[in-house]
Amino acid sequence: MKKHKCTSICITVVAVLLLACGTALAAWNVSEYAVNLLSMSSYKNSIQENYVRPDHVDPGQKVVKEVNIKNEGTVDSFVRIKIGRVFGNISENGQFLENPELDPEMIEIHYNTDLWKLCEDGYWYYKDVLPAGKTTKKPLMDSYYLSEKADNRYKNKEARIIVNLESIQAESGEMKAIWGKNEKDLGITYQPCTCEVVTSVIFDKNHKLIIGGEKTDLFANFKNLQPGCTRSQTIRLVNNSDLNIKMSLRAETAKQNKYSKKNLELIQKLLTNYAKIEILENNKVLYHGTVDGNLTKKGWSMKKDISLGEFKPGAGKNLIVKLSLSEEMDNEYQELLGKVKWVFSASQASSDSSSDQNGDRGHNADENNGDGRDNGGSGNKSGNGNNGENGNNGGSGYNGGGDSLNGAAGEKVYATASASPKTGDNTNLLARWFALFAAALVLAVTARKLYRKEKDR
Repeated sequence: MKKHKCTSICITVVAVLLLACGTALAAWNVSEYAVNLLSMSSYKNSIQENYVRPDHVDPGQKVVKEVNIKNEGTVDSFVRIKIGRVFGNISENGQFLENPELDPEMIEIHYNTDLWKLCEDGYWYYKDVLPAGKTTKKPLMDSYYLSEKADNRYKNKEARIIVNLESIQAESGEMKAIWGKNEKDLGITYQPCTCEVVTSVIFDKNHKLIIGGEKTDLFANFKNLQPGCTRSQTIRLVNNSDLNIKMSLRAETAKQNKYSKKNLELIQKLLTNYAKIEILENNKVLYHGTVDGNLTKKGWSMKKDISLGEFKPGAGKNLIVKLSLSEEMDNEYQELLGKVKWVFSASQASSDSSSDQNGDRGHNADENNGDGRDNGGSGNKSGNGNNGENGNNGGSGYNGGGDSLNGAAGEKVYATASASPKTGDNTNLLARWFALFAAALVLAVTARKLYRKEKDR
């Protein structure tokens, strides 16, 4: 009879444990995806002419020839033009042969001097910034004449007006450094846009992570990048739920767009070499390295979770991401688009936590590249790593890299967010419940056999 009781007790204990596991597995897990984009600028300016070539030009005859410049790139430009004039003949093989004995001043050009200024170096400078996608407000020239002083030497000669265009990116100090001109001396007042789009990661009242930005792109300000430039991005982290939570961040490899093999190699160099970021929270550096998160090399890495601290209900904080591009990049990188995948995770904070809404954050420097044992203070062991007060490294949930579905002992993972919009994990949840049901069935059959065996004795 004692054996019967012992068997019943064992079965009861196992059943309770199974029920507890079922409750843990039922803790929902939601994923939202957003790919962060870095786009390189394209730089191209072209000459736009309104001109119909006449059969011949008589002395004093006005010929319409408008010369405008169009910015076909994605960045603003400074523009200057040098005009050349020559007379000559066309050879039998179709080549133009200049005649230096003929005076080019006989080609008289009407210039617009209100928006163009002729300087001592022979260049006409456009006295404004040429925005991306725009055309000069007025053409440099709108017509020309053959001087009435032209005699028979100019009869049946070919006259040519040569337009030489130069342009540079409209960046502070560029004109002085390259052309030796001051913007103010040319009457140019250029105020680059300093506006910043703030993106966000919100843990909402439904216990889901919502990534808000430009089409769920957190890097809204990292567009039209140029070699040597620096940019800043503010990401607002907010807890709109009724729970005490802690958040963490890691990077994963992102799938790039379809490019040629050469361009894919350039994107790889951009993300793993030329583009560097620094992530700060209250002037504390959480990560400093390549924009891809340094997933394959030694040193500071985002491969494992970086703790972003604890958040009380209604609390929030800002992450500042500073980006800098190397000046060594050349025109090969124009118009390329690189993708960076970031994963934000939220889990329930310890109920007896004494930390404030900003939490205690792990530093995740070189020491975070080990086996995931020491990223935090006194952590609770679970999964493949520890989840301590100061960090969240390993064992942090279904998408967190550990074997445990609950992170540290007694903690439920409420949501994870990674890059590019998709929701739900219903298939995995159904599979878990099916596995639990099968285990319960096996347990019941085993218990029944044991009971009969004991009873037969």
